[in-house]
Amino acid sequence: MKCKSCNTEIPNVRISLGYVECVQCSSTEAVACVDIIYHKTGNDIQVMSKSQATAINKHKRRGFGTMLKGGSKTSTYNPKNTKFGASTVVIGNDSLYNAIGEECMKIFESKGIDAVFTYINKAVKNYDINNTQAFKLKRIFNSL
Repeated sequence: MKCKSCNTEIPNVRISLGYVECVQCSSTEAVACVDIIYHKTGNDIQVMSKSQATAINKHKRRGFGTMLKGGSKTSTYNPKNTKFGASTVVIGNDSLYNAIGEECMKIFESKGIDAVFTYINKAVKNYDINNTQAFKLKRIFNSL
């Protein structure tokens, strides 16, 4: 079957679902989902229009304290900045993670994997990247 708008071939799966237009010509809005978290387990998703899901997901909380992903600032740990002994400093952002990854690539090419791991450990110790980012980098360079 051909699309009623642009006359291109429509896949059989799309025809079996009742569509008479190709994906490019379709005016039907895409669907997306929002995750609904009840507790540690037993979570759910709610399927809705993509525009609604995007709006809701945009305003969701990203995490807790140092668990924030890709914070806009990187700060060095300073115990004087803590209140009641708990720190909420965001460690590691995407741009610094990428910069450290590029530097690791240079070190890997010139000095080898041991020097890369030393550099990554130093970056974690200096609070430039977090442990998750360090794990990802080590896994990347281990596979090379």
